[in-house]
Amino acid sequence: MRIAVVGGMGAVAREVAVQAMEAGHSVGWLLGPDDKLADPSLETDFPQVLTIVRGAWDDMDKYDELLRGSDAVVVALDLHHTPAERFRPTQHLVQRAMHRTHVERIILVSAHGSGDSARRLDWELWARLNINQLFYSLLGTRALCWSVVAQYSEQERVLLRDQLRHTVLRPAAVVDGPRMGTYLASPSHVYGGYISAADVADCAIKALENDMDVDQAFSIAYSSRVA
Repeated sequence: MRIAVVGGMGAVAREVAVQAMEAGHSVGWLLGPDDKLADPSLETDFPQVLTIVRGAWDDMDKYDELLRGSDAVVVALDLHHTPAERFRPTQHLVQRAMHRTHVERIILVSAHGSGDSARRLDWELWARLNINQLFYSLLGTRALCWSVVAQYSEQERVLLRDQLRHTVLRPAAVVDGPRMGTYLASPSHVYGGYISAADVADCAIKALENDMDVDQAFSIAYSSRVA
């Protein structure tokens, strides 16, 4: 399978690219002009299966180049590497390119608390998702404390208006850590907790490999945190 990865140097995007190659898939990875691989050996270790496409985040031709010949795309944006205001337009660009290149399968990694999972968001996870935005708002920037979840929700709305074969993964607080393979993925029973970027990527790749959970959304975490 050829998997296109959108998310730059974000933690989940990096894990998806690496794990997909380790599993024998080929990967196209969209990076910014100045992005540097944390592990430069990736390009030499996987020369036959890794294609890096470099370009500005809003360069439509680069999305077409990335997706051409792909079987699926994983979109995994995070605030550490992508400004929140780019989430929605990036999703539009990806989906337009999908139609032009005839790619039908997409995994969107958003966040627990977005879309209809908002009613199951506990206070601790809300704080983790939005603490940076709260500081920004106190400093007088345009960002509001709800903007993280709001931007992910906008991404989901853009996706759901289309007729693509999709799966939405909504991780709880994403942390560093190894791939454990033991996590809860549920449309209704995750209320908080955390999960490593490695396990979010593991879930995304399994969904693609088994072509499962199409047209569904799941929150994922190590703990259900059921009240």
